[in-house]
Amino acid sequence: MDRILNEEKKYIIALCKKIAQTGCNVLMIQKSVLRDATNDLVIHFLTKLKILVINNIERNDVEFISKTLGVTPVASIDQFTKDKLGTAAVVEEVALAEGRDKVLTLLRSKPEIRLNEDG
Repeated sequence: MDRILNEEKKYIIALCKKIAQTGCNVLMIQKSVLRDATNDLVIHFLTKLKILVINNIERNDVEFISKTLGVTPVASIDQFTKDKLGTAAVVEEVALAEGRDKVLTLLRSKPEIRLNEDG
């Protein structure tokens, strides 16, 4: 049993390192019919690599988020490359109330948009 757990750990570490090598710092994962698409070990290693993981993105929201941030959704780690990443000025999770769902805030940073800093 220990051998199987060690193999799983090595596999997960390799996946996490591949994700980190792209420069990704926020990873959004679509809701899956498989309840255990991600596990605590994956979240632990990605957090150690300073990658924020946002689970259970609704399938309907994936297209909107992709267009907003200029990202390309990928289904395989082999397709996960730097050119598929996007950018956002701010990414934050805000809890609405204790024990309730969190709201994800994404603010797209576009160079052509300038704010009037004089007030």
